[in-house]
Amino acid sequence: MAVIKPLSETGATPKKGQWYTLLDDFGEGVGMLTRKRGHRVADQEQDVREDDRQLLVLDVLEPATYGVGYSSEQTVLCMWLEASAPGRLSQHHISFPLSQFTDLVGLGQEPPEWVSWQAQQSASGGA
Repeated sequence: MAVIKPLSETGATPKKGQWYTLLDDFGEGVGMLTRKRGHRVADQEQDVREDDRQLLVLDVLEPATYGVGYSSEQTVLCMWLEASAPGRLSQHHISFPLSQFTDLVGLGQEPPEWVSWQAQQSASGGA
């Protein structure tokens, strides 16, 4: 498997609509965002697979954007998906200062549950 380098090493900048792989755990305790995420592949408790956590960039905001922006640098607003109940996915949001984001992530790919989440949103009338 190829080693994924952080954006800070490749010189790449985050782009809206692009998926990125979280390369390190972020935070501590209950609110910790882990690099790997476990999920069931089938409806069997022992059939758990760990995949790299993928973050979707929703926007890159200018410094001091009201309500979310960091005062001294651009802010990267992201989302990730998590199983909230059997057969249900929920989205979660997080923002990072640009310099921290580029140290924590490398180029990623659309996770397999993205299609399921879009179908779930369509069925419930969500955007």
